[in-house]
Amino acid sequence: MATRTESENDTQTASGNGADAATTARVREALGGARTRASEAYSTARERTSAAYESARERASSATRQTAQRVETNPIVAVAGGLAVGAILGAILPRTERELQTLGGVGHKVTDAAREAANTAVETGRQQVNELTSNAMAKVGGAVVQAVVSGEGAQNQ
Repeated sequence: MATRTESENDTQTASGNGADAATTARVREALGGARTRASEAYSTARERTSAAYESARERASSATRQTAQRVETNPIVAVAGGLAVGAILGAILPRTERELQTLGGVGHKVTDAAREAANTAVETGRQQVNELTSNAMAKVGGAVVQAVVSGEGAQNQ
């Protein structure tokens, strides 16, 4: 008498029973659909991530170009701003015990010099802004006067 293994019994039952075969087919179909949806979701997420990365890269590049142009246009303001930011950071950061031991009196001199440089930078920046504002106002005023004079000339003719 030959005995069957459990897998042989399962195979025969599945092939012999139409209901089990239909269930197996539905499960395979559901798995195939799930795989397809997962693949599509992955592709969509990948495309969106790529687009977001590209957009962020373009914005960063644009910001870098704009900053470089502004620095080239007004280098004094850029230097003054950098000095001011450095002085503010230096004033905000707490002194360490090691710094006090190492630098001693030199630290106070450096701090005073940095503070003076920051004040000078702020004042220079203020002067530059005032000068730029005055120049802009003069140009706008000149353009207004020119427009009024041109308008009067056109009306008199």
